Amino acid sequence: MLNSGFAVIAIAALLAGAALQIVLALAGYRARRQERNQTAIIRDLQKELLGLQQEVHGLRRQSVPTRRQEPTVLVASEPAPLARREPASPAYELASKLARKGASSEELMDTCGLSRGEVDLITMLNRMGQEARDKGLAVSA
Repeated sequence: MLNSGFAVIAIAALLAGAALQIVLALAGYRARRQERNQTAIIRDLQKELLGLQQEVHGLRRQSVPTRRQEPTVLVASEPAPLARREPASPAYELASKLARKGASSEELMDTCGLSRGEVDLITMLNRMGQEARDKGLAVSA
């Protein structure tokens, strides 16, 4: 009887050992599979990062000149006569006339279709021209 009890315990121990080996094998398989997945993800991210770095490098090359150029200075002996100057945009001319007549910035934007910055510039230039005329300086209209 003692022999059969020992055999049952031995068989149970063998089964427990086999079950433990199966559990460890499955855990190892899962760990290797997870490692392969993570390695693939890392590889994909590295490729994406390399592509983004190359794109940034290309954009920098497009936006920044490779060599610094000195600004060109144009010197004219005398200003061009008014008749030879290019005519301004009709919207700018109308805005300038309306500004001289006292139109508000909102009226200039609505009437002439100009942006706030354009209207502010036109009104500032007209105000400066009026101040110069008031001081007796020669200013073309």
